[in-house]
Amino acid sequence: MINDFANDAVYMSVKWLLRLINSRGHDIKHLLKVTKHGSKSTHFLVILSDNNYVCDCCMGMNLGVPCRHYFQVLLKTPHLLFHIGLVRARWYQNPMLDVTPVLPVSIDNVPRKESETKPLTPLSSSRYTQSNPLKSKPTLTQRQGVLPTQTVDAREVYHEAQAALKPLLNGVQTKEELDELLQDLDQIQ
Repeated sequence: MINDFANDAVYMSVKWLLRLINSRGHDIKHLLKVTKHGSKSTHFLVILSDNNYVCDCCMGMNLGVPCRHYFQVLLKTPHLLFHIGLVRARWYQNPMLDVTPVLPVSIDNVPRKESETKPLTPLSSSRYTQSNPLKSKPTLTQRQGVLPTQTVDAREVYHEAQAALKPLLNGVQTKEELDELLQDLDQIQ
């Protein structure tokens, strides 16, 4: 199922989300309720002790772009600052761009130095975990520049899979050999 985030009434259970946050070793600093005026749509936004956020709509974690609920809280909370690291690197023109030296800004677009920042600045974690703080630590391939969230074209998947399977298929000539190959592939899954 693909969520295009057009339906604002969709959310994950707050109880489950809080349990997930705690199981990943995060401490919760603030739990905020965001209600849309004129509707019954309500979301919960969690500000973590490392100053990242998690929303029960999961847009930030899934798409790597802060959700409207985060921006609503940003508008109303003077100590909450926005950092470009909340946007997943795959959306940058150069995905290898290091955004850690970029200072966070307040809603009035004023950059804040680390010494001036209030407790709610998302600076304390790497660029991999700012957009999805519930993701596990980056693997060696992620640190070497291979982005795991980079979308791969279906044609590329097909051709790469064909290239990997071709040596296996070269020796198959009988029904028994085909059945044996299919069994071996099933065992890999």
